[in-house]
Amino acid sequence: MKQVELYQGKIVNAYTFAELELLVNAGREAQNLWYEEWQNLGSKDEGTCCGGKSIRVYFIPKGKRKVEEMPIAACGWVQGNVSAAKSVAPALAYLAQKGIQAEYYDGWMD
Repeated sequence: MKQVELYQGKIVNAYTFAELELLVNAGREAQNLWYEEWQNLGSKDEGTCCGGKSIRVYFIPKGKRKVEEMPIAACGWVQGNVSAAKSVAPALAYLAQKGIQAEYYDGWMD
């Protein structure tokens, strides 16, 4: 992981290509936990229809200097952003326990 300046005054921790396998594996498990929590909460579809709902990390692709936001877990089982946001906590907690700094992204209105 490297500290990089995202924009003036905003420093973030970004993962590198060497950490990609860790991110993919942890993201897969986080996605499963997210889906299970959504089911445990009643499989509701509440909120605005949004695409791209995901858990993202900052990532520096191999051979590049510019940091990108990379989804490691996607929420394709429900359209509503409220339902997705209500059920993401166990997945984020799992990633934090693994030492992975990730954030929920609410996507865009569809």
